[in-house]
Amino acid sequence: MGNTSLRIHPAIGMARVGNSPDYYLGPETMAASPQEGTEITGGLPIKKGTESTTINSSDLRDAQGQLKKQAARFKIFQYPNSEASVGYPAKGGDEVIIGSIVDNKKVVDIIWTVHLANKKANCWEIDEVANKGVKLYENGHFPPLRNLNFKSASSNPSDPTRLKKLVIDAGPRAIQASKGTIPVKFNSNTKANYYDINSGGIVEQPNYPIQFPASQGSSLNGSAPIDYLGEILTETNGRLLVLGGFGLACAFDNDGNYDPNQNLCKDVDNDNWLDDTSDGVVNAVLVFEDGTKHALEGSAWVVVTDPAYAPQTLNVVSLWDDVYNTWLEKFNLRPEVFSNGKYNVDYKPFFLDDVYPTLNAAHMQMWNTNLPSRAIDAHYRMMQLTENKPSIDIMQFIRNPDGSQDDKGAPLMPLSLGDSDKGFLSLSRQQYFFMQQWNNGLSPGATPIQLGEGEQLDKTILVNCLGGRFSPGIDMTFIARDPNLYNQDWKNPSIGTFRINAKGLDYSQVNVNTPFLGIGYIPLRPDQVEPGDLCKFMSIPWHTDYNSCATHTPAPNPGGTVNKENLYSGDVNTTLFWSWPAQRPVAVYTFEDLMANTSNNGALPEQRFSLRGKGTAAVENLTPPGCPVSGDFDMKAMNVGRYQNRRDFLTEWVNVGTIIQGPAIDDYPEGFDKKYYLEVASNFKEDDSNEVVFWPNVVDDEVYPPKA
Repeated sequence: MGNTSLRIHPAIGMARVGNSPDYYLGPETMAASPQEGTEITGGLPIKKGTESTTINSSDLRDAQGQLKKQAARFKIFQYPNSEASVGYPAKGGDEVIIGSIVDNKKVVDIIWTVHLANKKANCWEIDEVANKGVKLYENGHFPPLRNLNFKSASSNPSDPTRLKKLVIDAGPRAIQASKGTIPVKFNSNTKANYYDINSGGIVEQPNYPIQFPASQGSSLNGSAPIDYLGEILTETNGRLLVLGGFGLACAFDNDGNYDPNQNLCKDVDNDNWLDDTSDGVVNAVLVFEDGTKHALEGSAWVVVTDPAYAPQTLNVVSLWDDVYNTWLEKFNLRPEVFSNGKYNVDYKPFFLDDVYPTLNAAHMQMWNTNLPSRAIDAHYRMMQLTENKPSIDIMQFIRNPDGSQDDKGAPLMPLSLGDSDKGFLSLSRQQYFFMQQWNNGLSPGATPIQLGEGEQLDKTILVNCLGGRFSPGIDMTFIARDPNLYNQDWKNPSIGTFRINAKGLDYSQVNVNTPFLGIGYIPLRPDQVEPGDLCKFMSIPWHTDYNSCATHTPAPNPGGTVNKENLYSGDVNTTLFWSWPAQRPVAVYTFEDLMANTSNNGALPEQRFSLRGKGTAAVENLTPPGCPVSGDFDMKAMNVGRYQNRRDFLTEWVNVGTIIQGPAIDDYPEGFDKKYYLEVASNFKEDDSNEVVFWPNVVDDEVYPPKA
């Protein structure tokens, strides 16, 4: 419009489920990053009703002890229509709220439209055995389809019965900021509505085919009917808040009817199950004092996913690293870094932005894993490094993303499991390149990239999410590496970077008897993205994958898959590695244990497993009820730190504690170390699990009952 372009930020926002109706706002600072004027590092969520006041430990749960949701907050920014605004970073970028002036016109209202859906049950399997990610879609191929035994007896995901019975589609909901104090719910009782550009207002669409399959019945053993995906509301200044579901899982039979007696026999691809995570498009319209309106050309996207149980812990490879790598290599985002198919060997990485986060993330893993003191000390020493060339060759300890995967883990870093046919985690290619350049002494004199407030928000949200190991992951999965996922018209000043390639949805053409959403986006194809297309490649339900991903042997495993015959051969790796320790804590130090022995002058206590209590004690060759007996090699040490029956986690996820920094914990002693990150707000009381033993752990280790 006029001389100004408008964009919604973040381009991709993250909301998180909770079993409480109450909420706080998602963090708008980067995990583990130093914050000016405070000892508390970034990544803490924000108290609702505030601009940036971070939460304390008492804000994690409501008065009934329920886990609060995390809301995603969206803002609008204006950019000048000029050459400077179409690159990256874009110049300008002032926030637009009610009362702002845009092209000499005063904004008096903002209308938002959001559409949430979940397509997991009608998606293709992640194939946790193959573990190849987007490679499963190469050359026109597909992995197996979920729910092949569904009554439609069709292997075509576009089958109308499948689309109706296996897709949760709440439809669109609109909200006017000046009237947005009352939340608008995505449920079966609230009519679909949206902003209609032709009428210039919010219109109801009573014929929209709202779909909440298998939503009739009573909760039992962790299964609960789903008839709600979340809600939207606004702040008084016009910003949008999106809340997600209650973290439910719902079982159904092959006729599509609610059936709480279905089994959970897999970690990732469970047929006959739904959950209430979701995703969808976010659109906005500005209303001006003169009565005119302007619909923003570009959209944003919201993803509703698992809780963040360690919000201040930085992933060694974040979702930002994978997205940024894709944009550098596929979209010519910053030709001074990558162009003509290669990285520029003269590029000078700015240490604090390009290198330090990787070192800091390695250091932070100690709070979520069972690292021995020697490894902790080594990681801590990395925090003493500066922009100057390190005194030793750091690269000899860092795994090359394009190198061999035949090593057996240590001493190469990171010490975590990989994905996409890689046994071990490696840095993204641009991370590895930045480390090389720093290691070669090129960081001194480098200048930082100056991001605007909106672009910084895009980055921050993704930095705080999991990358690297997408098998399938927690927040998003391997599709983050597919350039087809994104709007490639990013140099359009009204679109900008990191946007999902959203399909235009014409809600005036709905039919109450016909599913509105189709197959939608398919990896490595040009299809545009519909609501529900991002979460559909995740675990179903999310609970089983989260529960399982404590420690595992690599897959593929150097020397072959471990079994009874090769266990002691020395050829096969028998060491257990962590999956997603920054997002899925394995071993933690608890504030409760720290305070139980104040005579130790604040020394760290022994660790406990994040998942602990009745049902977590490691057993060998346990087959959950109703599941076929597995012939896989299995020993007790391979089962620590998780619930042995997957179904237990459907109810126990709400009891998991959250790891936050000492000064953010209520009643934290003044003299204790302010750099401690401790578990708080756990509802686990009895501990029938196992003692945490320092790494390295191997498959035939003994396991021990917890110490008193």
